[in-house]
Amino acid sequence: MLRGAVNRIYYAMFYMLLALALKYEFTTSKHGQLIGWFNKNFIKHEVFDKEYGKILREAFDFRQQGDYGIFTELVLEDVENKFNLMNKFISVLSEHILKK
Repeated sequence: MLRGAVNRIYYAMFYMLLALALKYEFTTSKHGQLIGWFNKNFIKHEVFDKEYGKILREAFDFRQQGDYGIFTELVLEDVENKFNLMNKFISVLSEHILKK
C-alpha cells in the first residue's frame, strides 16, 4: 500500500501544478515540461520559495522509485513525511491560484 500512497502523493502535486498551469494558460501533459515550467517561472523568480521546487522534485523521484524500483523498500515514516509536504505544497499553490 505504501507504493500506491507514494504514487498518489506525487500525482496530487502534479494535478495541483496543472491547475496552476491552467491559470497561466500553459498546457502540457508531460511531467518534465510541467516541472521545468514551474521551476523557470515560479521558483527562479522567487514567486515560491525554493523549498517547493525541492518538494516537487523529491516527490517525483520518490514516485519513480516506488513505481519502478524493483528493490526499493518504502518506509511508513518517509511516506508520512512526503504526505505532510504534499499538503504544504498543495496549500501554498492553492492559495496562490485563488488569490490571483
